[in-house]
Amino acid sequence: MNQRSRKRREPQFYTTSELNQLIDSIMHPLAKNNPYIMILDGLLHGIVERNPSASTVKFIKYNLPKLLEQLATPQVKQNPRD
Repeated sequence: MNQRSRKRREPQFYTTSELNQLIDSIMHPLAKNNPYIMILDGLLHGIVERNPSASTVKFIKYNLPKLLEQLATPQVKQNPRD
């Protein structure tokens, strides 16, 4: 009887695309209230993609203008006691 050797499969984890989608789905709603979350979003994407130079270029292209706009807009602080 001919026994075929079975290939051991590595456990299936998330793909890079899936991880990026997860990061976006968690971080983007939070970034509306706190612009510094965009920086964390960019760092997480950089870690997932493992290409710091490309991630930096993407961050500058897509997130930096939004970040600067949010930081330039005066934020109204609400007093929880009111």
